Amino acid sequence: MDYIIDTTTKEGAAIGRLPLAFLIVSFFGIHGYRKGSLSLSGLISAWLVGMISCYSSWTIAVTLLTFYYSSSKLTKYKAKIKKALEDNHTEGGNRNYIQVFSNSLSATIYAIMFFLYTNRLSTIINYNYDYFGSFLLCAIIGHYACCNGDTWASELGILSKSQPILITTLKRVPKGTNGGISKTGILASLSGGLLIGVFYYLATITFSTDNDEYRSLSSTFHLLPILLLSTLSGLIGSLIDSILGATLQASLWSENKKVIVSEERKIPSSERTKLISGKKILNNHQVNFISSLATSLLAGLLGQLLF
Repeated sequence: MDYIIDTTTKEGAAIGRLPLAFLIVSFFGIHGYRKGSLSLSGLISAWLVGMISCYSSWTIAVTLLTFYYSSSKLTKYKAKIKKALEDNHTEGGNRNYIQVFSNSLSATIYAIMFFLYTNRLSTIINYNYDYFGSFLLCAIIGHYACCNGDTWASELGILSKSQPILITTLKRVPKGTNGGISKTGILASLSGGLLIGVFYYLATITFSTDNDEYRSLSSTFHLLPILLLSTLSGLIGSLIDSILGATLQASLWSENKKVIVSEERKIPSSERTKLISGKKILNNHQVNFISSLATSLLAGLLGQLLF
């Protein structure tokens, strides 16, 4: 007797997604590795995150892919100019497993929880119908909107014609300083968050099946709340990241190179540096993880007001 997968159940739908998910995730992972967006460890960890996201929901996978693809493209945008302004800027990104998990771990855990502890097939958000599932979905949106908004702010803000101001003192600081903000960076964070919301909405209405749950909820699922949530999350996440960067992450100015250098690399004794801002408590990966986690939880709470 042939084994038939019942795609009307949550487990059956997840198993049915696996073959195509394997091809898609493998393609983007290998492509990212060949283009320099991912290191080998980054490829393996990104593949794992991608497969878990696809198994949980196509919508969650699309949201993840939107962040990964758009941020990777912006990292390469005018990379030579950024390298001249920031010593630790890597063309193409070349993300390792630490960078991948610092920007995806919370959302991946939410995706696992969404699959294991809800009986949902669709990713429509309605707190009255399903509080816990809707909270998790808003948290996932907030997480990736934060990561995308912060990446866009960093990659485009550093190209601003004017010097940024430090978020804690409002004084002018060199480009590339942790915690430095600019009008360009703020607009970029809003845009990065907005993009996440657009693709989350499109994925939801594309992959939601025409069953009783979808018909009962579709009339209450609108584009505007999604865009508000994702756009605000992009801004809030970027600001949280800037506050942490300005206070708990050291920014060093190299007198020799005339650029901001990373405190995480080994600085030669011959290189003269001075502290611009912050303290050497957190590194960039820890700042990214904390800001995305905080933003995701805030997004889950904010979702109650919007949906």
